[in-house]
Amino acid sequence: MTGQSPMVSLRIPEDHLLELERRVGFDGMRNRSDVIREAIRRYLATPAIPSGTRVEVDLGPDLSARLEDFCRIHGEMPDVVLRYAAREHIARASADDATVDAALRKRLDELRARFDESAGQ
Repeated sequence: MTGQSPMVSLRIPEDHLLELERRVGFDGMRNRSDVIREAIRRYLATPAIPSGTRVEVDLGPDLSARLEDFCRIHGEMPDVVLRYAAREHIARASADDATVDAALRKRLDELRARFDESAGQ
């Protein structure tokens, strides 16, 4: 960090301090201040008014490359593609669930009818 920045004092619980200490040395973090500055930078980079749940997903190198190529070819933004994929997956899974539920209900009704017939004899 270049230049002189204002110093701020704060109190934090001991367990948070221990977590800060554990992160020193990772990702170029030289000390607690670096860890705190990075945490603040990330916090301030998120929208102030959340418009929905933000989920961070590691797609892995293969899927990341395919998503990047797809977006480049189709002129789409990755977040739009992933939201669409999530909607489609949820809709498909819900339809599958509804089909399974309907099949189970039908079978249960058949078994009840068979039981009622044998009980009535």
